[in-house]
Amino acid sequence: MSNNQLNITEPDLALIDDYITGKLTLPEKESFEQRLQSDPEWKSKVEEIKLLSLGIREAALRQKLDTFHQVQPGKIRPISWLKKLSVAAVLIGLIGLCCWWLFLKPSADEKLYADFYKPDAGLATEMSVSENYNFERAMVDYKTGKYSAAIDSWKKLLPLNPGNDTLNYFIGSAYLANKDGASAIGYFNDVLKTGRTAFSSEALWYKGLALIRLGKKDEAIEAISSSGHPQKAALLHKLKE
Repeated sequence: MSNNQLNITEPDLALIDDYITGKLTLPEKESFEQRLQSDPEWKSKVEEIKLLSLGIREAALRQKLDTFHQVQPGKIRPISWLKKLSVAAVLIGLIGLCCWWLFLKPSADEKLYADFYKPDAGLATEMSVSENYNFERAMVDYKTGKYSAAIDSWKKLLPLNPGNDTLNYFIGSAYLANKDGASAIGYFNDVLKTGRTAFSSEALWYKGLALIRLGKKDEAIEAISSSGHPQKAALLHKLKE
């Protein structure tokens, strides 16, 4: 059974595992247990993960015992195919969980980024027949999650007005939403080069988030400190912990 079947996110799974294995600090443990008392759905998720962990350990132990009995003279015991398949299925699940933990578990930087990142909502569009039609058509792509299409369209407009802060900002936003922080930073920097504009504060905020994901903590703090985003103080506190 996967964490998707249990409807448990990867950050939740990591937090529950830290609780089960005793890795939480005392304040974190107290907060976790308060949530257990007040949130029945959360309690149910924790119990499911506990049962899954117990089942994995028991299956591994049974496999060891079965192997032991098979190699002891005079103590050979038949093992049904169903039992073999059941143990194999559980062990495969354990291997998958370990692989996720070792190779796919989000880093601390990625978790912090995910906690604070929310794509820019974009601008209202009228889709009128005007010189802004192509820009607005690309905005529709952006707002519907077609980030690559939006980038392609906006980049075609950029040579006509390379210093346009609106174009640069939304190309950067689309790159960041498309999980390309390195490219996004270049366009946010182009916004900031034009001086104080309507997009300066947000460009600094999203540049800082992109830098967090790239592991450039000091540069991220500098950018975020200069932004006017309402979550600035909370994010800076996390970065400086």
